[in-house]
Amino acid sequence: MTELNRVLIANRGEIAIRIARAAASLGMESVAIFSKPDAQALHTRQATVSVALTGEDAIGAYLNIDEIVQLAVDHGCDCVHPGYGFLSENATFAKALRARGIEFIGPSPETLSLFGDKVAAKALATEQGIPVIPGQSLSSAQEAESAAQEIGYPVMLKAAAGGGGRGMRAVQDADEIQAAYARCQSEAEKAFGDGAVFVEKLIQRPRHIEVQVLADSAGHVIHLRERDCSIQQRHQKVVEIAPAPNLDESLRDKLLHDALTLATAAKYVNAGTVEFLLEPETGDYYFIECNPRIQVEHTITEQVMGVDLVASQFQIAAGSTLADLGLNQAITPRGYAIQARVVAQGIGTLTAYKEPSGIGIRVDAHGYAGYAPPPQFDPLLAKLICHLPTGSFAHAIAATRRAVADFHIAGLSTNLGQLHGILGHTLVRDGDARTSFLAEVTDLDAGKISSNTLHLLEQQAKTITGTTHVAAPGTGGAVQGLDVAESDQGMECPMAGTVVALKVAEGDLVSLGDDLVIISAMKMETAVTASCTGSVSSVQPLNEGDAVSPGEVLVTITPSQEASVQDALDPENSWVPTLNEVATLQRLATERLAPGSEDPGVVRQRSRGKLTCRERIELVLDTGSFREIGSIAGFASYDWEGNIDAFTPANHVGGWGEIEARTAIVCADDFTSRGGHADGAIGAKSLYLDRLATEMRVPSVRLLDGSSGGGSVAAMVPQQKADGDSEAKESSGAIKAGRPRVSG
Repeated sequence: MTELNRVLIANRGEIAIRIARAAASLGMESVAIFSKPDAQALHTRQATVSVALTGEDAIGAYLNIDEIVQLAVDHGCDCVHPGYGFLSENATFAKALRARGIEFIGPSPETLSLFGDKVAAKALATEQGIPVIPGQSLSSAQEAESAAQEIGYPVMLKAAAGGGGRGMRAVQDADEIQAAYARCQSEAEKAFGDGAVFVEKLIQRPRHIEVQVLADSAGHVIHLRERDCSIQQRHQKVVEIAPAPNLDESLRDKLLHDALTLATAAKYVNAGTVEFLLEPETGDYYFIECNPRIQVEHTITEQVMGVDLVASQFQIAAGSTLADLGLNQAITPRGYAIQARVVAQGIGTLTAYKEPSGIGIRVDAHGYAGYAPPPQFDPLLAKLICHLPTGSFAHAIAATRRAVADFHIAGLSTNLGQLHGILGHTLVRDGDARTSFLAEVTDLDAGKISSNTLHLLEQQAKTITGTTHVAAPGTGGAVQGLDVAESDQGMECPMAGTVVALKVAEGDLVSLGDDLVIISAMKMETAVTASCTGSVSSVQPLNEGDAVSPGEVLVTITPSQEASVQDALDPENSWVPTLNEVATLQRLATERLAPGSEDPGVVRQRSRGKLTCRERIELVLDTGSFREIGSIAGFASYDWEGNIDAFTPANHVGGWGEIEARTAIVCADDFTSRGGHADGAIGAKSLYLDRLATEMRVPSVRLLDGSSGGGSVAAMVPQQKADGDSEAKESSGAIKAGRPRVSG
């Protein structure tokens, strides 16, 4: 028996916190490590000691074997827990620790090598009579093409040395195979340090069932039942369930038996997961891989089986047997446990963060108010786990859905609304969701997403109006997308992520669908592609690792004549009609404010010697710096033939800009804006702008107009009981030659 006293946690985020707490429960000290973007991460506060990694690469620092091993030695650690991802399945890392007399909390290096090679793992399964999916290892894109042709499309490309959805691509036909191979190889190299890829037949609409195993060094192996991980998005698990609902008992027995057979044959030690794909209609199933580490979803097995898996990992590594831990195959599950993964869907700062609580609710997370999750890493914020020890599966689903509705996150868009919809769907409640569920189902109830509504509305408004996309003020200045000339088309980033590679340069000729920029998001690589054939007119100066935002214009293209012809052939299948309509509304809005305008609101302002709200904003701000949020163009009504017959400018103008090169929030309303001070949209915009000013610590300027009898002033300035009670002052808005003086 070995006594373990101090562990270095070679990971980050919620799993690093989970490991630190398990170590503390055993009386052990812990050492946390972090790369530069993680300096404010919560896991650095949960360990006994926190140590900064020296590498400049946010992710690469966590993959630096030499430095991490040396840190373990320098800080007196007798063991290292790798968590999941990063170095958790790296045999070289485990060997390096062994050479320095440090225990690796997990299987042996030999076992890691075996299951790190998916092809070798499938060969072992075949030797044991366990069914596997037809496939083979690959050494080039050309070999992938010929192998896929032989196996028959559709096929699945997979990283040989990893899991977690990285390095995986479903390929439907030969036109996609070479690009998919390149992306899989790149993702695998970056995530696991090994770009090896293999191909196998794609099983259509299966269930994904995995079996948790636990084994000691004396050769004893048990299973802790199974989990259903079928609800996935882009091969990333979203909701997991233990035990698997609606599973035929004889089929369950086969899966559990095969998992034990494989672990025994591999002389497995410590915790691991054996994964299968199941075709419910036929009863056929296939071994796909064994993950020789703790899984993200280990939590639900812990809840239903009453076993602390992470603590058990430490104890087995120290020499304890399953019998010493009181564990045997007689353990049976209690009720159902469901895990919902809460992930960030953009870049931002958590302005509010409140986890649900109550009997049967567990949250493994690393979020807190004021935290800005670094975009370089996995977007997982929290794992919400609900355990119902008695009652039906339907009751467990309902309890989880209520807990999702009680999870409050503001300042950053998340998937809470999607989770609420998933848990309310009939297929999920019936226990019949497949891995294709989120690709096939389009009627998910959006659920309660009130904490994200304002953020989403802002993003949608900026996308539809085609305005220049900028970051929120105070985040290092406006992250300007490229300006798009009238004759060009802008290629926008589809989601928040980091740059992997820039594929084009100014002047390059590109065809429709060509890759322009490769970004990494949600642990997967996505290509920003050309939406037309033409010549690259401008490119953002992007470097590997740079953060990019949703809607940010990365490349502009001057379409060729052929592209213009193609657009004209099928205009209804593009954004052209919508953008043309927006351009018309913007033109009308400008015309209504021009000198000589007969718009009633403008006439009234002029008769009182006043500027319009837009004119006042332009005078306050540095020229060209204003970035508006919300309904920029205005509101139109249409006649029976679809022509605009009436137009009202946008309600309440607000946004941000610069005053003498300093960022400031600014807003205004008057009789030229829709609805006056009573319009509900004004309150929503005002609240959002207030929050921005507070979060970013920048001045807020409000240009208020008292011509409505004081209504807008009363609504937007705190009530003053006496002179001097408030520093907010009302600007007269009078027309003057210079910039008006404002305060607020």
